[in-house]
Amino acid sequence: MKLKRFVLILISCLIITPLLFSGTVYAQEEELPDLGIMPDSPFYFFDVWGKKLGLLLAFGPEAKAKKALEYAEERLGEAEAMAVKNKIREAMRAAGDYDEFVAIVSQKTEELSQRGAADNISEIVALATAKHLSILDRVNDKVPESAKEAITRAREASLNGQESALRALAKERPEKAMEINLATIENRLNRARTKASENATVELEEALGDYEKLSRFGEEISEIARGLGKDTTTVEELVAKANSVHLDILTRIHEKVPESAKPAIEGALANAISNQERVIEALKNKGALGEIPEEAPALERIQAEVMERVREKIQERLQNEGLEGVQEQLQERVQEQPRERVQEEAKEQISNLKPEVAQSAVSENETEEENEVATQERIRTQNP
Repeated sequence: MKLKRFVLILISCLIITPLLFSGTVYAQEEELPDLGIMPDSPFYFFDVWGKKLGLLLAFGPEAKAKKALEYAEERLGEAEAMAVKNKIREAMRAAGDYDEFVAIVSQKTEELSQRGAADNISEIVALATAKHLSILDRVNDKVPESAKEAITRAREASLNGQESALRALAKERPEKAMEINLATIENRLNRARTKASENATVELEEALGDYEKLSRFGEEISEIARGLGKDTTTVEELVAKANSVHLDILTRIHEKVPESAKPAIEGALANAISNQERVIEALKNKGALGEIPEEAPALERIQAEVMERVREKIQERLQNEGLEGVQEQLQERVQEQPRERVQEEAKEQISNLKPEVAQSAVSENETEEENEVATQERIRTQNP
């Protein structure tokens, strides 16, 4: 009887504790929810068990995604609180748990997307993870070098979670997906500008790396919209207007950073300019350019020698993209070639080997052909 009562009390604690100590998750501000039991508490295991039970009792992928997102944000708050207290091990543990909860969110969002029912949750997740990036920036600035790798992994998990959510959202509302993606890009560029003013080269390059990744993903959002037969004019207008702002930020950063950091900025400028030229051309072809200038005003501030280097980077990227396209086409042609042609090419390659190696390879090849012919003959005999 006493054992049964103890079990009931324990289960009640596990259910009630997360409810008492968790806060609202989906507010647009960057503030975190009120936190309950912290990682440095000897009773933290109650919180861990409670969250496992909470996920178990959340029925359906949307409910599980929301619950996991709530828990992810709580872990993010714990990571920041532990960083402030200089409890690095506990901060790293909370950041690791954040990664796991975001992975659950992405998994459940993908399940809903496959059912065509992810419109609501995908926007919630995309907005929440955008907020998480700013919080992770704060945590990263507080922890020592030994803990930064864990925070970097958490940032990558946040970016991947946002991409997964935006990919699902783009299938229903590409304009909204692009709007959130562009806002996140601007967030990363502002981070880069802050770190440039602090001469923090590592964090500057990380922020620029995030910018480039998000920019490439923006192209994927446009491709999703086109693949679904949707009108992409609004998406392209959003990109053109946002790129003008991004170019202004990048040119200002370029003016501030030391020479050692300028190549990274110029690479980002090359990416922004090529994106801008692509969307401007698309809008011109549709007669939808309107009041959007063909050339961003910020480009007028770039010195001629800098612009020349940027143009060279653009050409290098175009050449690399062309080579990748050619390689893909060759691979497709190889896959489509008949078996006889592949065998002929294999024999040609074998003939260039040493005589004894070539003879062995030819013998193996001929044996395989003989075995296949014998197998086909048996099948015909058994099925006249």
